[in-house]
Amino acid sequence: MKRQAKRSAPIHLWIYNHPFTGISDQVIFFVTALQQKGYTVSVGRQPRHSSLNVVIEGFSLRNNRDVLMEFCQSTRKRVAMIMTEHWDFQYGQIYFHGAPLGSENDYMHPDTIFARIKHLLECLPYLRCFFVLGDLPELRNMSNMLPGLDVRSIPFPNLGSVPCQDIDGSGDTVHDLVFTGAVTEHRVKLLSLLEAEGLSIVCPQRFVSRNRRNAINRLGKVIVNIPQREGWQWLSLMRIIAGLQTGRATISLGTHDASHIASCCTQLDIRDHEWVSKVKQCVDDWKSLYMRDLICYAAMMQKFEREKPFPHDVFEYWSTTDRVCC
Repeated sequence: MKRQAKRSAPIHLWIYNHPFTGISDQVIFFVTALQQKGYTVSVGRQPRHSSLNVVIEGFSLRNNRDVLMEFCQSTRKRVAMIMTEHWDFQYGQIYFHGAPLGSENDYMHPDTIFARIKHLLECLPYLRCFFVLGDLPELRNMSNMLPGLDVRSIPFPNLGSVPCQDIDGSGDTVHDLVFTGAVTEHRVKLLSLLEAEGLSIVCPQRFVSRNRRNAINRLGKVIVNIPQREGWQWLSLMRIIAGLQTGRATISLGTHDASHIASCCTQLDIRDHEWVSKVKQCVDDWKSLYMRDLICYAAMMQKFEREKPFPHDVFEYWSTTDRVCC
């Protein structure tokens, strides 16, 4: 029998001044996963003294760091931090998004990256542990760089069954593909190639709310995942899950990810001369593609939790040290 939370301390996801549009998928994943294990979870922009507080990494502003430190110092509490970006420690240095710290890119300015890392390191004395949603980011060798700080996984939530239906019930689809990520040079290049081959694509070209994104997902047959740049190593776990929750499968162009979520989408090698034809095949077969990926997600979810059980022990010990009553 699976262990459920019993008389557990309440959990509060303290989101600071994060724009909700940028973190909504992480919030839903975390809240759903904990609620399915019997935890009481709240979300808000202020910390709660009567709960265990969890924050989401992204302290590019000094003020964010100062607010966290002041809360922890005044209450003698610690917080857990959800990691959302790909940090790794390799060859004696920090890598961010697969490149050495300070590398130029058109997705996140190096100054922003440096500030996030600096402020996070300054918060280390006040952190209980790092949480990873599912198995991405990997945080390779993070424990070697930060000895004594646990990295624990929050297993994938159960998605249930989502009906796969045409866009508005009339049987008429509007677009072949949907892309809702941030625009970069590499992404524009591949989207243009697909459009040149006669595929219709809806792309808002800006961040939109979760509800708006879900509505846009339903305007197409298949969601397309495109890495920020060539050589990007990882799938967008949140994009794939969001797609499944709206009844759509995801295809990924040019990735070779072997993480758990890879079993729930189709990765296409863009070095293959037939890759556009394979995209069209996926579009033509979109309903069965979705059903296959949804079934694969359910199997993957169970396998993952057998390998990395839910971290009940973290919350139990933490409630004692933070003096939070169950």
